[in-house]
Amino acid sequence: MKILKLIEGIDISEMRNIKDIEKIEVNNISSNSKDIKESGLFIAIRGEHFDGHNFIEEAIKRGALLALGEEDIKEFPYIMVPDSKRAYAFISSNYYNNPFREIKTVGVTGTNGKTTTVNLIGSILETLGEKAGIIGTLGARLGSEELVTQFTTPEQLLLAELYNRARNLGINKIVMEVSSQSLAQHRVDAVRFEAGIFTNLTQDHLDFHKDMESYFLSKRRLFEMVSEDKDGIMAINIDDDYGKRLVQEFSSYNLITYAIKNSAMIMAKDIEILPYGLSFNLLAEGRTFKVSSKLLGEVNVYNILSAISYIYGRKLPLDRAIEVIHNFQPVRGRLENVNLGQPFRVLIDFAHTPDALERVLKISKNFGKRVIVVFGCGGDRDRFKRPLMGNIATSLSDIAIITSDNPRSEDPMSIIEEIVKGVSRNNYIIKEDRREAIHYAIDIAEPEDVVLIAGKGHETYQIFKDRTIHFDDREVAIEAIKRRKNNAH
Repeated sequence: MKILKLIEGIDISEMRNIKDIEKIEVNNISSNSKDIKESGLFIAIRGEHFDGHNFIEEAIKRGALLALGEEDIKEFPYIMVPDSKRAYAFISSNYYNNPFREIKTVGVTGTNGKTTTVNLIGSILETLGEKAGIIGTLGARLGSEELVTQFTTPEQLLLAELYNRARNLGINKIVMEVSSQSLAQHRVDAVRFEAGIFTNLTQDHLDFHKDMESYFLSKRRLFEMVSEDKDGIMAINIDDDYGKRLVQEFSSYNLITYAIKNSAMIMAKDIEILPYGLSFNLLAEGRTFKVSSKLLGEVNVYNILSAISYIYGRKLPLDRAIEVIHNFQPVRGRLENVNLGQPFRVLIDFAHTPDALERVLKISKNFGKRVIVVFGCGGDRDRFKRPLMGNIATSLSDIAIITSDNPRSEDPMSIIEEIVKGVSRNNYIIKEDRREAIHYAIDIAEPEDVVLIAGKGHETYQIFKDRTIHFDDREVAIEAIKRRKNNAH
């Protein structure tokens, strides 16, 4: 592709050491110097741990014809821009012939609930005859294709590639989890959002954002992008204080509010939390609909309301959406039930924030006599939440088994010690090895207990300083239940 076509529409501060630019053909682009091949364009991005500007020389040696970045670089063929992350989004779109222009996107943002919400909306749209794809924490689902993605919201080039694949498959709608990091890093700047959904905002990612205000402002960026579409829909949870703030700040746009506690356009009343599902009365359009679902707990009432709010905003049939919700199977790793006929319940959940852990523990208390929780905290992430989660786990469970999560570069026991600083009761035990912790929890479970394994959910790996191993909480729980059954005979 001609370089002039590739950089079309991006802000350029200056070009240096580039001859006959109209003749330059670029065959590949990347922000990783190791991925650059002959006739490549290297995008220099300043990240959390590395500064791409330090790798320009390596990229040129590997075959890059030129580099693009923000720093004042003089030695190489170079395009200087005000923001290379933003430029990367539009260059990636140009590289794949602008697939974002042809596919409308529903963006779901918030601390908790994104994964279930995007899967609910995707399922409803498909049932209503739309060709919809899903991108999020569990990867990308485009028609019958399932693809692994590294982040909740993929980086710029992979995102453009996924949209290009979606376009080739005839998909006209993407429902995507939009993380605060992706918004702050301009990964989705080229995307056209027809709707933005706000689930909630509670403490998380403060290692990246530094404070809750910065975290909120990153999330807010999604709604700024939605506001660029005159028909754009904003579905917002107003039981959340940050949701109320969004409603105030975007009051002149097409807002759909939803809530359980406050008066809203879409509401749930007469909620029943059942052992294997939930039911409630949905109030919308001045009408009442009966909703039942296999999903567990109040948290999923909110997820259902967020999906319904988008369907309502699109003026699609709510009764059809409610049928889909009734048959919808829980998402992997989200209050997932592991049932091999044992006399106690085992639940697996991705809860890795104080708020999420509190919610799933409160849900678990409805389902058994005692709650045994297995949890840890990730390394190289928000350290402030560790003692908070220690306090929540010991306050709301009968037995807390504190273990490792993804320790990454940190010492697992150091993380555990920080969790223990917040414990409020002497009802915990430390088992650093996560497999041993899960086995222990299942071994001590009595009939009608609930064993909640929290923190990793759908993940099938565990990250240590020097290695990443296969580790699936569900597989280990099944292994532990089977071993207990065999030992009982």
